[in-house]
Amino acid sequence: MNNSKIVSELEKVVGEKYVSAQPEIQFLYHYDFITAEPEGKCDIAIIPNSAEEVQEIVKIANKYKTPVVPWVSGINFGSIATPRKGGIVVDLRRLNRVIEVNEDDMYAVIEGGVTWADLKGYLEKNHPDLRAGITWSPPGTGVVPACLCYGMFDLGMLGGTGAEFINGMEVVLGSGDLIKVGSCSLSNYWYGRQPLPDLAGLFIGWEGTTGIVTKMAVKLWPKLPYRTTYLAIGAKMKFGVPVMLKLSKAGLGICDIYFVNLGWLQSVQELNEKDVIKDPVKNKMPDFFGLLTTQAYTEKQHKAQCEAIEAICTESKLRMRPTEETQAPIQLWGCWNFARGGGGQWIGSYCSTRDIVKYYEQSREICIKYGRPPQFYSRLMFGGHYCVARTNINFNKNDPNEIKIARKLLKEIHDVVQELDGVVMYKPPKWAVQTYHDKTLPATSDLIRKIKQLLDPNNIMNPGQGIGGD
Repeated sequence: MNNSKIVSELEKVVGEKYVSAQPEIQFLYHYDFITAEPEGKCDIAIIPNSAEEVQEIVKIANKYKTPVVPWVSGINFGSIATPRKGGIVVDLRRLNRVIEVNEDDMYAVIEGGVTWADLKGYLEKNHPDLRAGITWSPPGTGVVPACLCYGMFDLGMLGGTGAEFINGMEVVLGSGDLIKVGSCSLSNYWYGRQPLPDLAGLFIGWEGTTGIVTKMAVKLWPKLPYRTTYLAIGAKMKFGVPVMLKLSKAGLGICDIYFVNLGWLQSVQELNEKDVIKDPVKNKMPDFFGLLTTQAYTEKQHKAQCEAIEAICTESKLRMRPTEETQAPIQLWGCWNFARGGGGQWIGSYCSTRDIVKYYEQSREICIKYGRPPQFYSRLMFGGHYCVARTNINFNKNDPNEIKIARKLLKEIHDVVQELDGVVMYKPPKWAVQTYHDKTLPATSDLIRKIKQLLDPNNIMNPGQGIGGD
């Protein structure tokens, strides 16, 4: 790869200031900030300022058959933005503008590098009656990647995963072509993906292997005047989960339901792993802590909702009390620094709500076997139609032995929970992808390969990553 020649051509696109092949710049993009996944190699970093510049970058990459990796913050748990095969890392941080907010149809059109802090701050300042679903990832992480990778939002009970919050997209394909999908492909409105052929699926879940999203319309929701957050405490997981499932199906204006174990709760309090209770179940302590948020337009409606929530909990003998609503503390870095080593990764899966307790019990046993406090979290999605379940592991990312143990532990959890029918890992590391190739019908795998080849004929888009990678 002739870096100097490619850099020279790229400088004509974005200017000398925004492209570099210097070692100190390359280093910033060669690894995921948190994960235990192997590091990569960034050859050239570039920061475009428009979709047209992204197009030109991809065309140059095709000319030289060099990889292209889209990047927003490098803070994720699947190492999705790690340049596994070198090439050009396209840093989208300058594409950080909120283009439009349509209050009538309740959506925002944002550029590919907009972060949660950008979007939330913009809405609070300019459209205070609307809110976006917010993830638990740090405020500096990207909105678009969270949507494309099925992120979990605090409005998940209303809207489902981040993928279901997507109205439409503008995308630079691996071929260098610029396309739009959704209503925006035929009009100036980005209100949805219906009733056209839904091409959004060509980019959702592909982890940057089919194109670079330069604009996206995401659903917004009204801020209703009456809101109450309930906290459930003092129960065992197998007792608390059925109550939360019952609440999710009761039609009570609930916009968010999630629950964690004691290990997760201790981590968000920024406690050191050495000072915490590793196995509360063995010590006959409560290991279930749940939270739900309900909202309503009128006081009378809200009072009725709260009365029904409290009645279900009373009947089920689950202690639940109203508490002050605050932004979920999971955005604190302490959650990812439990072991005071800066490293963290998860085995996270979407699965049937039937399997939440089994998933917890199986992953918990493996964590205890390795002497690690299990950190479990589950969120009910889209009215309780399915859920996410995951177990976090923290480690010292500067200790090769701890990284080795973390990988072994996570792989063991992955292999065990795969025995539960319907468990599908999200943001899967490369070693996990083969599991899905093995399970998928050959014709389905063949279709995936054909789509990938059509959209990225030279296989330059984030190669080696995800189910669409090589």
